[in-house]
Amino acid sequence: MVNVGAGLPLIPSGTKAGRMVHDDVLIATLAGTDEDEVRGLIQRNLSGYAEAGSVLASTFRRLRSVSAVYQAEGARYFVLRDLRQDGKIVGGAGIGPLHGLSPLEGLGEVRDLVLDKDWRGQGLGGRLLKRCVEEARALGYKRLYLETTPEMEKAQKLFLRFGFRPVTQAQASEGGAPEKVPCYFILEELGASGAKKRTNEES
Repeated sequence: MVNVGAGLPLIPSGTKAGRMVHDDVLIATLAGTDEDEVRGLIQRNLSGYAEAGSVLASTFRRLRSVSAVYQAEGARYFVLRDLRQDGKIVGGAGIGPLHGLSPLEGLGEVRDLVLDKDWRGQGLGGRLLKRCVEEARALGYKRLYLETTPEMEKAQKLFLRFGFRPVTQAQASEGGAPEKVPCYFILEELGASGAKKRTNEES
């Protein structure tokens, strides 16, 4: 599940986050000592959603063993650190094989893309997504999927800018609320020059 508030207004100087520049943040691979901080990051950014018990179920299952999940073959998690606040983790995003498939199948997914509220609207979600796409390509994935919900409209706009295209929305179960129905996106031909061009344009 991914949720990032792309497109929000820039945060004025003097607020908690302020306007960030390139050297203010660092994207790094998850370390074992980061697990509790990442767990808290994901929980505070996603636990308020009404669909947390259904659409977000896989995300919250991964929280039980974040490090183990992202140390598995074909999986990575990247944290976004604010260097002005002693490296505080303010965002993160991961990749892994789709639905438990072997990485050799070449089908991956972007997972657990979150960004704290005060750091949104500055292109940082795009930088995290770009890093995931680059790593997925390096790991040999040919296609990348991601899952979100209809109410995460700003996140969906970010995915479209990166070249992801919507997949037919899953059918709601009888009597199911529309906001609980996941939306799926796919980025195809990950190794193609077109995919590389799109991610370069988001730099």
